[in-house]
Amino acid sequence: MDTELQRRKKAVQLYYYHHLSKAAICRQLACTRSWLDRWLNRYDPDQVESSLQDRTRGPHHASSRWPEAMYQQVIDMRRTRSLRDQWPYALKGAEAIHYELQALGLSPVPPIRTIHSWLVKAGLVSSRQARPTSRTRTPFPGPQPTSVNGIQQLDLKGPIYLRGSSQKHYLMVLRDRYSHRCAIHPLQSRESSAIVTCLVTSWQWLGVPVYLQMDNALEFRGSHRYPRSFGQVVRVAVDIGTEPLFNPPHEPWRNGGVERQNGFLEDRLLAIEFDDFEALTREVQVCQDACNATHRLAAFDGLTPNQLASQASLRLLSSAYTRHQRPLPQHGGFVMFIRLVRKSGRITLGAGDRFMVDPDLAYTYVVARVDLARKCVAISQYLNEKLLKIYDYSAETVGQWAADEDESLDIKEQNCLVNSCTSEH
Repeated sequence: MDTELQRRKKAVQLYYYHHLSKAAICRQLACTRSWLDRWLNRYDPDQVESSLQDRTRGPHHASSRWPEAMYQQVIDMRRTRSLRDQWPYALKGAEAIHYELQALGLSPVPPIRTIHSWLVKAGLVSSRQARPTSRTRTPFPGPQPTSVNGIQQLDLKGPIYLRGSSQKHYLMVLRDRYSHRCAIHPLQSRESSAIVTCLVTSWQWLGVPVYLQMDNALEFRGSHRYPRSFGQVVRVAVDIGTEPLFNPPHEPWRNGGVERQNGFLEDRLLAIEFDDFEALTREVQVCQDACNATHRLAAFDGLTPNQLASQASLRLLSSAYTRHQRPLPQHGGFVMFIRLVRKSGRITLGAGDRFMVDPDLAYTYVVARVDLARKCVAISQYLNEKLLKIYDYSAETVGQWAADEDESLDIKEQNCLVNSCTSEH
């Protein structure tokens, strides 16, 4: 008498190699049509035996090995971390709970994914998933951080109002994209002189970055009236060997790290009402210390930003640096702009300061890198890869680009300038 496995093999032979109809096979083997379809669909010619074997009917995953006490402790930790009066700046996500359990010496510790599922089950975390987008993303040629202080992001948060006052205050937020280490300063105005003072103070302990990434706010870039004469923020950055990097206009997500930091400050720090500027200053320091010393990074096995920075070689700005206290000349260094090419094939760096690139590159991003020493701007399709054009960037040529269809420098001038305009730090 044939075994069940032999019957399945026989059905496969009759159908695939003797070309019998399914009805004839069912009559010959005395089987149902659903039985025949199941084994024909499962059949794999490279794994004959295993594909025609019975599959276990038991669960594919073992039942949870975590005791109820561990589940309850995780839920209690989440609720405790939500007590703002006691720990106002504590993170409360699954990662933070996971690292706290490790620090308490518990073993084994549930993985982050398990903790998250417990929080969802308890109704403490939304189970909604971000919907995937089918839209093709345009390649963005921005530099990526590979070490501490490779890129620092700068932004202003505000306006902020003190209790019973109509005066506007702001927070200057500086955040390292790699280590998430941050410097936060309260400001009584958004003037560039106040921002520069805070930047210099921050770089004396946070370290000097390779790139300073920011939006196109006038207090960062300079005035509309003189688009090729940069403001004090850019001049001080260039003076200490940092390259300013300006994001495309109206794209705040390019500064995603510092924007998330701003959201955290809005939710935690700015939920407090302050009676005076001194109280705000003290609480900002507490918040900054908590973010740098207690927030753990999953990408670095639970290290805090301070711990990660302590393993790096930082270039600190000298405490004797005072050049920011007087106007700095605009002699040398580089300033980078990332811009989206318009339908016309043009890009705009500052107020009315436009350059023709190529209509065929419409709706793609290009990098425009200004060489302040040689007064030229090199435009490349991708960062330091395909050079497209080099234009004169002297103050006298502002607004004259439309005189010719193509006002870029000739080939001999481009060859002389290309090395300097595309050189790296």
